[in-house]
Amino acid sequence: MKLTRKGFVFIILIISAIIIGAYISAHTNSSILSYTAAFGFGHDTPMTLDLIVITLSLGFTFNISIAQIFCIICAVGVYAVFSKFID
Repeated sequence: MKLTRKGFVFIILIISAIIIGAYISAHTNSSILSYTAAFGFGHDTPMTLDLIVITLSLGFTFNISIAQIFCIICAVGVYAVFSKFID
């Protein structure tokens, strides 16, 4: 799959929106923007398989906050406006 210039700009915008949203969420205490939900399995204690010789632990957690959702929506809006000017 070939990554075009528009696709690269979209990925960069989404990644930067996630990072900026996490920063905003971390620095707004007791605000609606700092509300975070965790999705996944094993986020409290990972699943563990003990085979005496080796122990395998498996866990996956996805945290998303309201600030990140707003930033992602803004990034998609910015992309929609400026994608016309990208070759």
